[in-house]
Amino acid sequence: MKQYFIILALVFGLSTISFAQRKLSGASIGPDGKSMSQKSKKDDSKMLDSLGYNVESVIKTWKLTDMNSSVREFNLDTVLGEIQNYNPIYQKSISNSYLGNLGAAYQSNIYIDREKDEFLFFDAYRAYMDKPEDIVYFNTTTPYTRLFYETGGPKGQSENLLKVLQTQNISPNWNFGIKYDLISSDGQYQNQKTKLYDLTVFSSYKKRNYGMNLVLNMNRINANENGGVVNDDLVTDGDEEPENIQINLTEGKSKLTNFNLFMNHSYGIGKEREIVIEKDTTYSYAIDLLYTLNYGKNSWQFKDENLNKEFYPNFFLNQNSTFDKVEQVMVKNTFQIVFNENENKWIRLGARFGIESEFLKYNLRRNVSQYAWQQKDENIHNNQLVASLFSLSGKSVNWKAVGKYVFEGYRQNDFDLDYQLTKWFGEKNSGHGFKLSGRLESTTPNYIMEKYYGNHQQWDLKLDKQNELRAGVEYFNKKYRFKIGANFCQIDNYTYFGLQATPEQASSGISVLTGYLQKNFKLGNFYLNQSLVGQNSSNEKVLPLPTLSIYSNNYYKNEFFNGALGIQTGVSIHYNTSFYAPDYMPATGQFFLQDQKELGDYPKVNVYFNFRIKRTRLFVMYEHANASIGSKNYFSALHYPINPSMLKYGLIWTFYN
Repeated sequence: MKQYFIILALVFGLSTISFAQRKLSGASIGPDGKSMSQKSKKDDSKMLDSLGYNVESVIKTWKLTDMNSSVREFNLDTVLGEIQNYNPIYQKSISNSYLGNLGAAYQSNIYIDREKDEFLFFDAYRAYMDKPEDIVYFNTTTPYTRLFYETGGPKGQSENLLKVLQTQNISPNWNFGIKYDLISSDGQYQNQKTKLYDLTVFSSYKKRNYGMNLVLNMNRINANENGGVVNDDLVTDGDEEPENIQINLTEGKSKLTNFNLFMNHSYGIGKEREIVIEKDTTYSYAIDLLYTLNYGKNSWQFKDENLNKEFYPNFFLNQNSTFDKVEQVMVKNTFQIVFNENENKWIRLGARFGIESEFLKYNLRRNVSQYAWQQKDENIHNNQLVASLFSLSGKSVNWKAVGKYVFEGYRQNDFDLDYQLTKWFGEKNSGHGFKLSGRLESTTPNYIMEKYYGNHQQWDLKLDKQNELRAGVEYFNKKYRFKIGANFCQIDNYTYFGLQATPEQASSGISVLTGYLQKNFKLGNFYLNQSLVGQNSSNEKVLPLPTLSIYSNNYYKNEFFNGALGIQTGVSIHYNTSFYAPDYMPATGQFFLQDQKELGDYPKVNVYFNFRIKRTRLFVMYEHANASIGSKNYFSALHYPINPSMLKYGLIWTFYN
């Protein structure tokens, strides 16, 4: 617990620093100089500035998008909402295959929700990590602090999650913040402990024609790998306590680290135009010049000092212990020129052109002779062109088209064409309408997918580019809290980890049809929020997917004492139909195909009580409440059961001073 107190002391120390903050004069906080049209987040909290005047707390939040060339509004969660749904993987996707413990490796069961990282080994942990593209930037009139803490379980099986954010403006144009996340979860089965740290320092500055964003962050993941349980029947049919069930690996451990340095600079040229949005003044320019530096250092390693010869399929290097390691250094330099929409007489559309240079250095094991291997450095690079046209200021129609092409390097001739259109009926951002999307991309498989030498898995392959066509349509109605859509994917040369836990490519094309529906019903003070996703894969042997996935959150909500007290109590359910959910190979940190057993067709039920006292929100939840009722076939991945029932509680505490 010592680290909790250190972080809390740091955050509250920062929050007491005296900055004489004035009301924002409206520096445009986005790099394009005119994109901050989102509404300010206002709170009834007020503080005294250095002169003794009340200052209303006004908070603006956004993320960088489109290769850091524009901004997207990000709304802070300040209501009861779904604070009990704290697991990051279920905030990303309603259905997942994972190793059963908070912070453990996972893979979304929804194909269109799957994310790929440039460093292959981060794929199974991406939802837990903060990287520059995930950072939320702030501009505030008063310091803002947010604390989230969740805990549960007895000693030896406890689970703890801590998130601390503190941010404040040094001047009306310059914001600074620090963010710290910690997951520490022992798990209820042997050798299942996970510990994850995220530490981020971020800053943004915008004054007239110059803007800057800076991020320094690091992620550290330590995960014990137990290889799953030896006998599934002890979970489904027996009364054995989880901590007494035999597992496959007693000494397996994975360690992943990530460090990022990110800087984004923008400079506006041309005639300055003043825009007033909700009493804030921003400045727009005909052209923005942008430069982005993105540096990353990544590593993955797997150790096992007590090898189970019945679990591992091969022993290529050492019969007694395993130590496999891969490191990567990445440097990206990106130059872009943005012709802002409606700012140039000769073109009313917005346009963006850029070039990106990427350098990657890998340190990994290579075969240097018939019976000898050693760690070696290998360098690759890629140079990419980017072009985009957009119209995002229309009252009823917004669209953008983006094209990327790698003209030289390891991924030469890769391309990505993307088109998105939104049509509103009624008021923009509050009515109803349609979204259309289309994407065609050709991608060289990840560098490590072609050649890898580990103690238990090795491969040396020549893989073709994976080609994928996506088309989607969605109807949304914000008034009735309703969304329905469909997505079609056609994949050629689909690249995956096969039955032997090594990379393979599909010999024929695969199509995936996805339909989804979200509807929030309200009956007085009762709310029934439903999310459904249906999927069909044309080749279930290569790309198995659950036919139906459901997240159902049903609750009663009310407020008392003139809104000072709010309560919410209900039941949430996660469910997906049975399918050949993946197996997991600890020695490579990858999910792979299995044909032994279908998993799923099991509802996970959580019962919770949330309440709010002014700006403090608390929850108590009995997670997996149905673990001892009926079927105990609660396996998420092959031989990996989810944790049994556990009482958990937590709070979100927000400060505006």
